[in-house]
Amino acid sequence: MPGVLMVGAGLGGLAAARDLGAAGQHVTLLDKVRGVSGRAATRRVALPDGREARLDHGARFFTARHDRTRALAEAGVREGWNAEWTRGIPRGEAGQISGGGDGHPRYAPPQGLSTLGRTLARGLEVTTGVTVTSLERRPGGWRVHTRDGATWDAGTLLLNLPAPQLAPLLADLDLRGSDSEGTAERVAAVEYAPCWAAGIVLEHDLDVTWPALRADHPILEWLAREHTKRPAGHPPALTLHATPDWSRANLDRTPDEVIPDLLRAATEITGDLPPTLHTFAHRWRYAIPTRPAPGPCHWDPELRLGWCGDWFTPDEHGPRVETALLSGWTLARRVTGT
Repeated sequence: MPGVLMVGAGLGGLAAARDLGAAGQHVTLLDKVRGVSGRAATRRVALPDGREARLDHGARFFTARHDRTRALAEAGVREGWNAEWTRGIPRGEAGQISGGGDGHPRYAPPQGLSTLGRTLARGLEVTTGVTVTSLERRPGGWRVHTRDGATWDAGTLLLNLPAPQLAPLLADLDLRGSDSEGTAERVAAVEYAPCWAAGIVLEHDLDVTWPALRADHPILEWLAREHTKRPAGHPPALTLHATPDWSRANLDRTPDEVIPDLLRAATEITGDLPPTLHTFAHRWRYAIPTRPAPGPCHWDPELRLGWCGDWFTPDEHGPRVETALLSGWTLARRVTGT
């Protein structure tokens, strides 16, 4: 039963799959949504006047603290799909703006952060719209069952899913006597904070100079002027991220219900907003790992079973886009034994 099956085409899964493909292995990726990149998501908004706005409503930017991530980011700048956005994010507290210049580059692709995932996915075999419901060990490999009744077989099974989605799939497996014994419980112990995100396309820009703001506010923790990431002429736009506590307390409300609250919170931070041309909200149930798993990934060479994600701890800098990439690259090295 040859080949590698990767469930989840987020950044960690794409990073691992790309390295495995370069090592000569045939990799198939499955993802339940229509595209790749996971929470490195960009919403495209078509305006009545024919313009288009692009808003990064999941991950905000990406950093490059490690040599390989730095090489990826800098290659992207040379190739034109990536750009340095800012070297610091100021903080808004009690109506005052302070700090923000730490000298560390934050990268934001001009066409949206999902460009990073699409770049990693080039040349890979990705099937979207596939929801995995169970995993089955079989002689010589694995079988994956999907909601539509289909099955996918492979000799090696890798998973790039948020821990709360991975845990129930592992719970039904008999992993006793293997290097994976006890891992289902460790995965189940991972905890996340949710996040309500909102996007706002404005009639004109705010009268400010900051590209983004870390807010000290009971409802909002992040405001970004999205057009500062984009080519000249992009419509003025804001992305708002609610605090974990507020998001958790309002998790079951609808987008239409939370948008007015998020807009009011934004006015309390920036003053009156310009007229809006378009608004949307998106609920991320698994936004930020607050209780991550130790180590960079999991790999069981006997079972040919492993998983990766931004909920691991490949370094000391905490969960972020770079964490997912590092986790995926490490998993690929362990699969290939390099």
